[in-house]
Amino acid sequence: MKCTLRHILWMVSVFCLALIQMACNKAVGFMDKSSSDEGSVMLVLNTEIIGSLYAGETESGRDKMHTLRIVILHPDGTVEHNQFMDFGDGMLSECTRFIQVKQNETKTIYLIANEKSVHDGLHNTLDEFTVGTDGFKDAIDGQSFSPDYLKPIPMSSVYEVEIKDEPRKECQFYLVRAATKFTFRFTNMRSGSVTLNSVTVSDIADKTYLMSHKKNLTMKFQEEDGGETELFWIDWLKKISDESQLNPDDKELADKRGWIQAYDIPSETSHQEVTVNGPLEVPSMTGDQPGKAVFPVFYLPESKKLKAGSATYGEQEYTLKLDMSENGKELSFTKTFPNLEALFRNTHVLVDITF
Repeated sequence: MKCTLRHILWMVSVFCLALIQMACNKAVGFMDKSSSDEGSVMLVLNTEIIGSLYAGETESGRDKMHTLRIVILHPDGTVEHNQFMDFGDGMLSECTRFIQVKQNETKTIYLIANEKSVHDGLHNTLDEFTVGTDGFKDAIDGQSFSPDYLKPIPMSSVYEVEIKDEPRKECQFYLVRAATKFTFRFTNMRSGSVTLNSVTVSDIADKTYLMSHKKNLTMKFQEEDGGETELFWIDWLKKISDESQLNPDDKELADKRGWIQAYDIPSETSHQEVTVNGPLEVPSMTGDQPGKAVFPVFYLPESKKLKAGSATYGEQEYTLKLDMSENGKELSFTKTFPNLEALFRNTHVLVDITF
């Protein structure tokens, strides 16, 4: 049996890391005003989900925006705007919103999608932060939960934006999923079919933060001409995601671009095995054509299982187990994921397995 993992961020590794992004359904929002026209700036807020579908993937409404909340804070931490949008039956990958804000300030802007999937009370709690109130940052930054990824996947980001004395300011923002994605693709070179009964991944966290707790806010990107560009980490992630989509089979891309390992998960988190049941039948060869099948995509929380001897923000390690049957015989296969050195949010682990 041969296993290939690529990591695309989302990134590719052999098993495979890839990235999540949806089709371009876009909403254009209305103008919101809370500041007087005098001394204000029109903020054009373009929001897009990072990542796109890998070739052959089936689109799922879980990883689109069903709702979006935009919270804009003044420098003193008080709320300037708190806007919640429910798209109803619409499921969006992009959204544009026009908001009038006070000029000559550095704003902190929070974006939160699918907040109702976090827990029942979060929506009402966030609604309570009306214009002029403070405490929003502390309330949202520490928010952790045990995810149910059968619901729309929570996504988030936070940016700081300097607003000058200007009539209009346009910003491009990206949402990062509070999840990791696993895709297993099987190729059967045998004369008989193989049934995959379950997939188990070791050492997965049982809780995750809604907002990323990445330690460093910038990442270095190595340009083709040899130069280096320092990027805000979400913009870096977007750039890597786009590159991964163009080079989906590049097994070296993750190591080339680097792994995000310096982040925290909730302190009360425990790590455990997660088993996803099949069955999935991988058909036998037909003539000289191998049988092919794809296990249903599943999502797991951002995790942080350090490899033995690693520092607090060092290399991580995870194990894969497959339970299968062939001609009535039960089979089991266990292997450490090769080249999967971190399981930061928005990572897509794409695994190709040949029998």
